[in-house]
Amino acid sequence: MSIIIVDDNADICGIVEYLLVTEGYKVRACTNPINIFEMVKQQKPKLIITDMMMSGLDGRDLVKKIKGDPKTSDIKIVMMSAIPNAEKMGKETGADDYIAKPFDSGDLLQKVKVFFP
Repeated sequence: MSIIIVDDNADICGIVEYLLVTEGYKVRACTNPINIFEMVKQQKPKLIITDMMMSGLDGRDLVKKIKGDPKTSDIKIVMMSAIPNAEKMGKETGADDYIAKPFDSGDLLQKVKVFFP
């Protein structure tokens, strides 16, 4: 049950990682979005939870690249953002789900459980 969290905010990464690890998920956090593609190749996660707006990489570009590569297109992606209308933008790029920031921990866990039946 491998999950990668991508957010340039280390506090958000830490909170999400803690929530998921305590639920038994295997989690890796990536606070430098530039490293995410190599990490995805090495870890082959089932799910990526990514912020939309990050320094160095736009989360929408991350989704397009992962979903556009036949080797990684089956990886599920949940996009996070505090931007109004971000859900529509995220889904237009191919994200599988969306959660608004700030998020409720129960809502986040519920969304993750959908991908790990």
